[in-house]
Amino acid sequence: MKHPQKILVLDDDENDYFLIEDMLRQTYGTGISIDWADTSATASKLIEINKYDVCLVDYYLGDATNGLEWAQAMIAAMGLKCPPLIMFTGIEPCENIDLNASESGIADFISKSELTARILEHSIRYAIQNRHMMREFLRSETRFHLFFDHAHEGILLLDKNGKVLQANHSAELMFCYEKGTMEGLYIHQLINEFSLEEYNRMNAQLAERETPTTMERMTGRDQRGRTLDLEMGVNMAEAGDEVFYSVSLVNIHHHLAQQEELTRLAHTDPLTGLMNRRHFRLLADQEFSRAARTHQQLFMMMLDIDHFKQVNDIHGHDVGDQALIAIADVLRDGIRNMDILARWGGEEFLALLPETNMEGAALIADRIRQQVSQIKLPKIPEGLTISIGLCEAVPGMELKTVTHLADQALYQAKASGRNRIVCHE
Repeated sequence: MKHPQKILVLDDDENDYFLIEDMLRQTYGTGISIDWADTSATASKLIEINKYDVCLVDYYLGDATNGLEWAQAMIAAMGLKCPPLIMFTGIEPCENIDLNASESGIADFISKSELTARILEHSIRYAIQNRHMMREFLRSETRFHLFFDHAHEGILLLDKNGKVLQANHSAELMFCYEKGTMEGLYIHQLINEFSLEEYNRMNAQLAERETPTTMERMTGRDQRGRTLDLEMGVNMAEAGDEVFYSVSLVNIHHHLAQQEELTRLAHTDPLTGLMNRRHFRLLADQEFSRAARTHQQLFMMMLDIDHFKQVNDIHGHDVGDQALIAIADVLRDGIRNMDILARWGGEEFLALLPETNMEGAALIADRIRQQVSQIKLPKIPEGLTISIGLCEAVPGMELKTVTHLADQALYQAKASGRNRIVCHE
């Protein structure tokens, strides 16, 4: 993935803007173009006339504008034409803001207290990669709908009790019935979730509408017992004193699989396949609460690849990515099923280790450290090592505090010679 060429920063604080600009220059050098807007109106105008690779947005702006509301409006108006948005704030605590940002389609959220050049670079890379995948998904989604718009959907004609009066050929193929053999069946025999009571409730709702139409997702089962994921449309028609219902059915199994994949990608670091920082924070908060209730010990493990900058400088970023992927594979094999693992940013990884003491956490960490030292990559003949910091998450501590203490232990491990483990006391 290429580096961004043009970035917009929306922040009313000039000092904060200069800080962010300095971090961006550290990462991307002087070749990158950075624009600054101190109001949402200015940012909107700049986005109209420029094509930005990413936009960094402060949550609270000095003119009392809510950066989140502005971002939501931009996403609603522009869709995928809007540059990927990364939100940051100095407000603490910020978990609710992060959750709202995530649900609004904002690519990432960073607390200003956590902001570093490395985290910012990782967030920008993730946002651009995620936007690329979203656009690919939209193309696939468009092709999917185009296909079904021109396909012959399954059609069932029902009486007022839900009995099939007539089924077209596509419906018969969908449910694996011979021609003419679906007549006399009841809709709930075909659509598992569709009971007669539910059907009558839908009848009442449809009768109250001027345009009696509804669309619902349902699970059906064909004559061979196979599950069908269906999108069902129901239309009511009257002929004299009789009421009929036309049911249109489309098999959307492939569409649902695409949606599930998109959800997985939103929680995943694109390079390593590990959980990303945002999803880690959400799960970690839940684990902190559980540990406090059950009085179980909980440890945080932070690890960093030693001399990773040299690996990139000497061998190139593609080889550096191979190293990250190899270490991610070791981490997956080295932790327990109950542990929570994520790529935290750059060459840093985090693992939350519940229901263990210092000795158990140290054993897990040392096993991973030894396994990493055994990684053999042809383009890195000198091998790889990692430094690890451990910290106990004492009840009452916030995630930010625990990661800070684990980071301090990691720093001590590097200062002591690297390729070792330090436990924060």
